[in-house]
Amino acid sequence: QQALRILRKMDKLYQAGNKDARPSTHSYTSVLNSCAFSTDCELVRKKALDTAIFTFEELKDSPYGKPNHVTYGMFLRAVSNLIPTDDELRRRSVVEPVFLQCCKDGQVGEIVLKQLRYAAPDDLYQKLIGDFLVSSKSPTRGVRIEDIPHEWKCNVRNERRGARRNNGKNKMRRGKM
Repeated sequence: QQALRILRKMDKLYQAGNKDARPSTHSYTSVLNSCAFSTDCELVRKKALDTAIFTFEELKDSPYGKPNHVTYGMFLRAVSNLIPTDDELRRRSVVEPVFLQCCKDGQVGEIVLKQLRYAAPDDLYQKLIGDFLVSSKSPTRGVRIEDIPHEWKCNVRNERRGARRNNGKNKMRRGKM
């Protein structure tokens, strides 16, 4: 709830003319992260889940940005942590449409694949990515990013911070820039 209040305050400040307070995809993802780790008691988890769903839906329609692979991964982490494993019907109704939208948006990164494994009931996981488990070198580990269709991951920014910078430095060292 505190993270959501901060997001609301940022929005109000931005609307009042403070351009430095503009919310971003990162701001919304931070709220989802906060929700994902709100595991105190059942009432707190329920409120955190409601907040996560509301925040995720709001970002999808927001002028401040759109969900990225980290956002989708964090939302799936929230689902995994906040919806009891025995409530498979609820997990299915939340996980499947979100993962399908993630694929459509080209935002399936390693974090999404990892969190999907925890959030989806086994048969739903198999349904969503089962075809790609067969070609994976280690099916017990899940599916590898290399095995999924390019369209699913085409908009994922480099997941390793600094990898892009290092590539640039390496090219400079090799005299290619």
